[in-house]
Amino acid sequence: MKKVSLLVFALFVFCFGFCVPGCTQNVGSDAPEVTAATWINTDGFKLADNKDKIVVVEFWATWCPPCRKSIPHLKTMHDTYKDQGLVIVSLSDEPAETINEFNKKAGMDWTIGAGSSSGREYGVSGIPTAFIVVDGKIAWTGHPMGGLEEEVKKLIEAKGAKAPAAPAAAVTETSTAPASVETPAPAAPVATETPDAVKADPAVPVTTEAPAAPAATETPTPAAEPAAVPTTEPAASETESKPATDGAAAPVGE
Repeated sequence: MKKVSLLVFALFVFCFGFCVPGCTQNVGSDAPEVTAATWINTDGFKLADNKDKIVVVEFWATWCPPCRKSIPHLKTMHDTYKDQGLVIVSLSDEPAETINEFNKKAGMDWTIGAGSSSGREYGVSGIPTAFIVVDGKIAWTGHPMGGLEEEVKKLIEAKGAKAPAAPAAAVTETSTAPASVETPAPAAPVATETPDAVKADPAVPVTTEAPAAPAATETPTPAAEPAAVPTTEPAASETESKPATDGAAAPVGE
């Protein structure tokens, strides 16, 4: 009977982790500062110095089968998101010698706290248990393989969405500044010169000067010299019409 009870207990610990009494911190509450007797892979760590990061605080032990099973998953997360603001801190109450010996094969290359009693402040009731801490507040808690990575992705995406806001505003201001300066400048010459040039060109040669000047004034006076006068008068009209044509071509080219 005792063997069966021990087998059931061992199976429970393997599947769900080891439970200790405590009151788990809730989402939205202030995250207690973490402490450790010895820090591994770093000279020290404080949540207060990482408020701009997405910090995963994980409580574990080398003897805990579910904890060991979570290590490859945490390693993948660390390698994938460490350059995007993710920091993983694994805390255990075991001595540094035990963890260092275990870590020769485990390959946990992130921040590890040995001899830590922070599990009491966090009210950890079972290991492994993970907390996501953002800006000093607990944003999520649960099993390291029970939705942790999905929540980390959401927080990283939300953090990245706020970053481009400043460049977007700068681009908008830059594009509007030259538009307001350049638009009025060409408006004045286009509106003033083009209509005047178009109206002046057809009016001078066709309607006013060509038919009125030679027909009404100069033709009736010289009656005795019919041959010389008509010859010079058309030449004058041709000379006037050519500059008129040249004057019409200039505005179009402009």
